[in-house]
Amino acid sequence: APVDTGVDRYLRGVALMGDRILVSGEGGTLLWSDDGEQFLPAQLSPANDIDWFEGVAASAQRAVAVGDDGTIYTSTNGLAWTQVASGTTEWLRGVAFGGGVFVAVGENGKILRAPTSAASWTATASGTAQHLNRVRYLGLGGAGKFYAVGNQGVVLRSDTGTTWTPLASGTTNNLYDIALNNTGLLAVGDQEVRTSTDGGATWNDQVAGFSSNAAPAWVYLSAHGRTDAWLVAGRAGLMIEGAAGSGGNCLWQPYPSYSPHAWLWDLEVQNGTCVAVGDLASIITSLDGILWAREAVPVAHTNTVLLGVGGTSNLLLAVGNDGGVLASRAGPVVVPSTNVVDGISVATNIVVEGYGVVWSNVPPFTAATLQGIAAADGLFVVAGDQGTIFTSPDGTSWTARTTPTTNFLSGVAIGPAACVAVGANGTLLRAGPDGSAWSAVALATTEWLFHVRWLGGVFVAVGQNGTILTSTDGMAWTSRSSGTARWLTDAAWLDGAWHVCGYQGTLLSSTNLVDWVSQRLPTGKSLFGAAAKDGRLLLAGVEGVVLRNQAVPPETPVEVLDYTLLHATDTNSVSSLYELFLFGGEPDQVFDFQSTTNLAGHAWTVQATLELYDPSGTLYAIRSRPSTNTPPAECYRALAVP
Repeated sequence: APVDTGVDRYLRGVALMGDRILVSGEGGTLLWSDDGEQFLPAQLSPANDIDWFEGVAASAQRAVAVGDDGTIYTSTNGLAWTQVASGTTEWLRGVAFGGGVFVAVGENGKILRAPTSAASWTATASGTAQHLNRVRYLGLGGAGKFYAVGNQGVVLRSDTGTTWTPLASGTTNNLYDIALNNTGLLAVGDQEVRTSTDGGATWNDQVAGFSSNAAPAWVYLSAHGRTDAWLVAGRAGLMIEGAAGSGGNCLWQPYPSYSPHAWLWDLEVQNGTCVAVGDLASIITSLDGILWAREAVPVAHTNTVLLGVGGTSNLLLAVGNDGGVLASRAGPVVVPSTNVVDGISVATNIVVEGYGVVWSNVPPFTAATLQGIAAADGLFVVAGDQGTIFTSPDGTSWTARTTPTTNFLSGVAIGPAACVAVGANGTLLRAGPDGSAWSAVALATTEWLFHVRWLGGVFVAVGQNGTILTSTDGMAWTSRSSGTARWLTDAAWLDGAWHVCGYQGTLLSSTNLVDWVSQRLPTGKSLFGAAAKDGRLLLAGVEGVVLRNQAVPPETPVEVLDYTLLHATDTNSVSSLYELFLFGGEPDQVFDFQSTTNLAGHAWTVQATLELYDPSGTLYAIRSRPSTNTPPAECYRALAVP
């Protein structure tokens, strides 16, 4: 159940000190609770509101929190904490207690060890230079061992935290946690869920090792073992359970009380349809940018991370990892449907418009991860890992194009006279309007250029450290001062202005590409996709967030659809008088609710400024009136605010 912690910071670690819950997090956050409902801030000496506490662990008598720059604080009760010297400035990411010692792990293979008092810390050799993300003390029947996991698939084991033995995990993906139950070990991480029944000598891939009941490809951050089952939690609230299966494989299913908020990586508007794509093969569509629906994808692609979407008025393509490509075509599609009538199954065929709704697999033509996609009449271009570029005249037959780079290409755009692809290390490639011959364009930057669009008659490329580049021909590029160092991820054109979104709720706007103004947004979540439809600016990103703004006010008048005068008397015999208004117009319209007692004098009074949030374009408003005297006769109107 959700609990109000009293802070709005990232929370990174949790531990139990007896029955007391300890939580660590961003900006010196250390919280405690004895009931799991009320959390209170701990006292730190010296005070610290800068360093993140990435991990926390506890014995029965001592708690330890570790974090940035080698920071270590200890406590005997979880309420008052005191800093101790760690002897390192490496960032520490995890800490565990077991066998009478504390062990902390961190960046560049750093491992520290301390006795029960946690007052004196000693470095021990890890045998790796990889960042270590988590350490656990795991054991059954009183016999435990320390296990540490880290980047590039590192798994280490130690009896006492002094001497460490590497275990071959079978992956080079980053690992973030490790757990134990009666069946063996479980390691989880970036697109990784792996089990071992022999103490870590061999591992079974639970994501890609088999197709039936596999764990979704996801970023998993924590794991816990329960007798012969597993509980795993990951990014954006995804939780899954695994039960012991045959052949070393488990049967995985989503935890019933939780559903993932898949990250959305790209956003496109074509043929009057808004389409956003993201993790777990998520495809959501909308006809107005207000009401969104999730679409089904072929079973073979349900684990695909879709990184890009684009197309024409006749064909949409979504591209992702391992060369996955899905297509949706315009036109009627027959969809079989089964209903139960009076206990009898009745099969019928329903004809639907397939564009954006019905998706099919495109036969694989590459194993490279694809992200960049652009389309024009008679030309589709996709780009991705290892400098990969493919073109097609119809989205069906694909031709590999030679490129002068092996850098990842994350964005593609098609202009009237040139095609442009951008990517890592400041890579920018240009080709003619047919997309066949690609050459490198030298730039004075090594920043990752994340996306490029043809907008308002110019190419706009955006990327790392607030980079914005513009060009009219794809050959000569001008660097623009964005005023931010945040990653910029996508751009859109609306109402005579360019709009650029990015990390941590960044949105910039400009009418001349020179002066960029930061816009306020109702979220601090990172945004990866931008598009415009019917005067609305649409943004999508982390945890499935979709934002909309009615940048061009609708011209439809707002009307007063209904009015009711209500008399009410409460249990204390107190009478009240209310007016109930029903307004109607276009969704997202802002309007002034005005009244007057003298039409001839044109003296209108603004009672309130309201907005039509509901997708139906309607709004109920209640106005209280004095009940002692009959209110004067009035006229009302709703006046749209430009």
